Amino acid sequence: MGLRLILDFHAEEFKTHISFSQERYGSGVNALVSEKVLAWLLEPEDPSLKYRTLVELMGKSPNDSEAIECKKLIPESAPVKDMLSLMHPDGYWLQKNPRTGRMLGAGAEYGAFGTTHYCLSYLAELGMDRINAQVAKAAERYLGLQKSDGDFRNHYSCLLGLNIRTFIMLGYRKDLRVQKSIDMLLNTDRPDGGFLCDMHEGKYKTRAVKSCFRGSVKALLAFSYLPEYWNHDRIRNLVDYFLRREGIFRSTDLKEFVNKDVERNSFPIVWRANVFEILLALSKMGYGKDRRLRRAWNFLDAKADNNGRYILDWTPEQCPWKVGERNQPNKWITFYALLAHKFKEAKHDVVTLRS
Repeated sequence: MGLRLILDFHAEEFKTHISFSQERYGSGVNALVSEKVLAWLLEPEDPSLKYRTLVELMGKSPNDSEAIECKKLIPESAPVKDMLSLMHPDGYWLQKNPRTGRMLGAGAEYGAFGTTHYCLSYLAELGMDRINAQVAKAAERYLGLQKSDGDFRNHYSCLLGLNIRTFIMLGYRKDLRVQKSIDMLLNTDRPDGGFLCDMHEGKYKTRAVKSCFRGSVKALLAFSYLPEYWNHDRIRNLVDYFLRREGIFRSTDLKEFVNKDVERNSFPIVWRANVFEILLALSKMGYGKDRRLRRAWNFLDAKADNNGRYILDWTPEQCPWKVGERNQPNKWITFYALLAHKFKEAKHDVVTLRS
């Protein structure tokens, strides 16, 4: 499908093959979703996805009896058991660098999608939290690697954003170490409103270095979990960074994608930038219906099949969590796309919207 066709894809076409399921499933489902797709997401063989669909997409309370029973099944599910079986007894995950032969993961240095901070993020995604002793051991050990300013490694903004989101999901929001990382990002200012890391700062002698789009996406997604900062000047500037480029395009040429990442849906959420991450974060913060995001929404919805299931384009082969086949409809991509739509349609009182 060519770029012009994708960007001209109109949302009304998407609505023709999906419908609201509010009557059957409750008012928590504000996204466009067919009953067939919702039933697919609720299939019992994946308790993590089922639990998150019940609570986040359908709006059921975590104390709902069905949600409680589903949550109990998560620690014994195959992805969680497999992940925890790979953990070193001291609380970290190792992976060999194929180029150097070095084993990485015991420290903050990381490998290709299978070392400690990645595995903690996968466990958080699967619905695990610090109540589990193994998860708590690994989380505490990793937080112990934090530097005095709140950083973990070379001020990588993608790593910081991913870690903040991970630890919030694991139940560490009130931990002072997590707050230290949050404060560091809030106090990191850049002219264009995005984020960067040490390895790129100052590399040009005659011009300023642009922010890292990938790192900025991870920071945006992290702060979408922190509504107390949505009206903070630093986060307003970060939002503007994305709205100026209509979400996924080059700020200097709105006819071109900002990078190859956004052309393909990828999962799990790692350092790559996904259109569903951007739209979900901006929608949670109250900007989902901003007219500048129309083409990004159309592009996202063009990735759905005729049944309203969204396609997984890429997943890392080295990842210990196998989330599905490439180029096939995927439950996790569908869940996140529909969650983004749900927040797009929600009413927002916290943030003051910009036109």
